[in-house]
Amino acid sequence: ISAADQHRAEAAFRAARTGRAEAAPPGDAARLVAPAVFLARRDATPVVKGEVSDRELHWLRVVTLHDDRRVSQLLHYAREIVVPPHTKEELVEEIPLEGSGAELLRARVHRAAGGVAFAEEEHVEGGHPVVRWPDLATGDVVEVAVRGWTDGPVGRRGDPPFYFVDLAGATSTHPLLYNEVVIDSPEAHPLAIDVLHGQPEHTTETRDAGRLVVRMTWEHPVNVRDEPLAPRSTEYLPTVVGSTFASWDEFRSWYQAAVEGFTEPDEQVRALARDLTRGIGPRDKKIAALFDFVADDIRYVNYVSGEFWLPNRPQQLLARRQGDCDDKALLLITLLRAIGVEATEVLVQTRLTGQPSVLGSTRAAVPLFDHGIAFVPGVGDGPGVWLDATSPESRLGPLPSMDARAQALFATRGPAIVQASPPGSPADHGIDGAWTVTLAPDGSGVVEADERHSGDRAFALRGNLREKDARASWVEQNLVGRFFAGLTVEPNVTFAPELARGAASVRWRSRGAALAHREGDDWVVSLAPPATLASQLAPLVTRALPVVLPPSVAPGHETRTVRIVSPEGWVPAELPTAGDEDGGAFGRARLAVRRDPRDPRAVVVERSVTLDASTIAVADYPAWRAFLQRADALMHRSVRFVRATHADAPRRAK
Repeated sequence: ISAADQHRAEAAFRAARTGRAEAAPPGDAARLVAPAVFLARRDATPVVKGEVSDRELHWLRVVTLHDDRRVSQLLHYAREIVVPPHTKEELVEEIPLEGSGAELLRARVHRAAGGVAFAEEEHVEGGHPVVRWPDLATGDVVEVAVRGWTDGPVGRRGDPPFYFVDLAGATSTHPLLYNEVVIDSPEAHPLAIDVLHGQPEHTTETRDAGRLVVRMTWEHPVNVRDEPLAPRSTEYLPTVVGSTFASWDEFRSWYQAAVEGFTEPDEQVRALARDLTRGIGPRDKKIAALFDFVADDIRYVNYVSGEFWLPNRPQQLLARRQGDCDDKALLLITLLRAIGVEATEVLVQTRLTGQPSVLGSTRAAVPLFDHGIAFVPGVGDGPGVWLDATSPESRLGPLPSMDARAQALFATRGPAIVQASPPGSPADHGIDGAWTVTLAPDGSGVVEADERHSGDRAFALRGNLREKDARASWVEQNLVGRFFAGLTVEPNVTFAPELARGAASVRWRSRGAALAHREGDDWVVSLAPPATLASQLAPLVTRALPVVLPPSVAPGHETRTVRIVSPEGWVPAELPTAGDEDGGAFGRARLAVRRDPRDPRAVVVERSVTLDASTIAVADYPAWRAFLQRADALMHRSVRFVRATHADAPRRAK
């Protein structure tokens, strides 16, 4: 089907839905460039094979806020193939759809040797465009133009919000040669726009017939080298953001009006709250009872409401027994209000999304939030309590690491500003354990462990160890397997999920054939996992971008006391040197090794690694890497055992 036919079909569909015809195609189509423009860029700067996978020769985004407050977005891009696809799946184009409906305007291949080929498959399925290319070769250029529409008007009371984010740069393995963004909106109520991390090379503003058109171009976009553990691209590349809201006051006023009355408890909610808290005295115990009900009894499902951009009402959750994060937050708030405890919803951009600078724009309020939780103000001058009851097995205690050190907006409390959530502490999340390793004469042995997990680690235990039959295999893969290979955990794993402040404990016993290894006539036991901290968290000698550690890594701690018992007739040789590496804001590593005064065959090892800083600036990277290397040197040591008859054991070990 031709682009013209597609547009006529889309126009007819919208006319039938709105009751009025659209006189002419949107003006954005006039901004599509001829192929000669981007093919000239390909020919002017030949690609160096082996350095890039592909490169974007041309990128255009045209955002149009129409007079009826619907939004269309036209994307036009051309990508040069450097490494040809090797599978049929790689020939399917991943089209970045903007909006729920789509019109596919162009889909063709400009062959390196000349000529044009068309897609083998090209259609719109379920509102999403699908393109499957013929075989592609190095030097071919694929060209796509697609237009997406919002379902209806945006930004007014009762309408959904609208925002967009466009990157005017890329990484060095997928470089961008040209970027253009055009925003076309009514002059009386234009879209709010801002540019982060650098300005465009050219900006023009034109006003005509009551419309404001802003055009921004980058003829030499920034291309930054790929680095592991780097921030999201929006945190360092030039980024254009746009929104129907110019300030957080505007956005929050819209949101408050949209959810007005949602958290007013009715008789059903009041009766449920009474039942859940009956016989429970202290206020914090009542809060915990309501929290546990929402976490465990309301299944987490991303169920879309009738007003799909808003949370579901609490009564809907109680009827369906399911909901997503903000649904569950509003239900918890409503239950709390039923027992006289005031609370407010908090919109959070978690560390998993990790694009805080987008929320920091001073000219456009871009509601890039991916989470909703609750907050209970403190009594008197006491601190407030942050409540994330999203997932089954969540418990009152430390705020989940993905929520801490994030960006948050209170829906009803205080000024309408985006602010940092609590910073969290390494003590909030981690493992405190005691292991006993008993060696046999052939180097095999038994490991017995008793561990207390807190914060995110306790949540992981509850999520994986509820099923008794699954406990041994999970412990084997995720706890003991990191230190010793080839161990088999016995099935009688003991699990205590409901300790104070959301903690949990696990006890297990495992057997393995190679707990110790031979070095000459001696048995040697390693004290650390094979992988080093530096190889995982600081593999590059230098960096151009900050390090951003995932929530599962920092802040957190692992502290274990390991008692190693040698076989009968063996004793410890000279012990490895203990030490303490204080990394300041980065964290700390400590190793202590001593002989067990109660047993001449045993050694007691205390090892602790704490990581605090979760974002390491480029200027701090050398110190960060040096700290990890020192921690590795301290931790990656061994305990050696020699035969008790060797009188010169200390000299030989040294």
